Amino acid sequence: MYMLVRGSALVHQPLLRHSRRCITHRTFSALVTKSQILPRTISTDYGRTLGKRYGHGKGEASQANTFMLLRWTKLLWSKMFGKYLLVTNVLGSGILMAVGDVIAQEYEYRHGLSQHNGYDGARIFRMFVAGSVQGPFHHFIYNWMDRVMPHRTMRNIINKILIDQIVMSPICILLFFYTVCSLERQTLQATNQELIGKFPYIYLMDWLTWPAAQYINFRYLDTKYRVAFVNVCTAVYNVLMSYMKHDFGIHLPDDEIANDVKLPIQPQSPTSLSDATETKR
Repeated sequence: MYMLVRGSALVHQPLLRHSRRCITHRTFSALVTKSQILPRTISTDYGRTLGKRYGHGKGEASQANTFMLLRWTKLLWSKMFGKYLLVTNVLGSGILMAVGDVIAQEYEYRHGLSQHNGYDGARIFRMFVAGSVQGPFHHFIYNWMDRVMPHRTMRNIINKILIDQIVMSPICILLFFYTVCSLERQTLQATNQELIGKFPYIYLMDWLTWPAAQYINFRYLDTKYRVAFVNVCTAVYNVLMSYMKHDFGIHLPDDEIANDVKLPIQPQSPTSLSDATETKR
């Protein structure tokens, strides 16, 4: 029984090898003929398709990350200038006020006007608080003006600019000085004296700076972007405000008049007069 099975296996083994060789040869010849029949462009396109198929994972991952970043940025932007607009305006006012003070301190340090080797963190914090105090005021006033005067006509734009310069600008200057001086622990009398000396120059600078910027604001921007635009412009304007507040080498005429103290003339003694006559001789 064993011999028969083994003999039959020996008899059928060459047939199995022959059939395998025939199948391999036919498959290879079919592939060769197919590659010869296909044009060159189709074969190259097929290779590119295979390359993209094997390398699609990395590209899809980068595209997915970009899509998620854009989606989260859009969501954050809509929340900042939508539901949390008041928070955005308050923090934006404080941060950009602090940025303006940092620029002013850098200018002071480079021109040798500062006694500190680094940035004054306490002063930056005071400027941040002063800007944050002005944020709600800007927020509600701009919303009120756009609600009362919704149309962007030239008459409404001029009225808004006049309200901004005649009403809002003096209030913002007062808020700025009283907030910073209170944080500096100055007395009310010293704050009033400083404000009286510097208010005319700051208010004149305000009239030379803000009407053109507010025309662009009231003419082209939506209500929700008004405070943000003002804060960006304020980042540059606050460099001058901080410069004026902390006396970076500015000598104002009112300060010079206030500091000009006449010393009393002391009478000369007889001995000094005699000495003077002897020197003349």
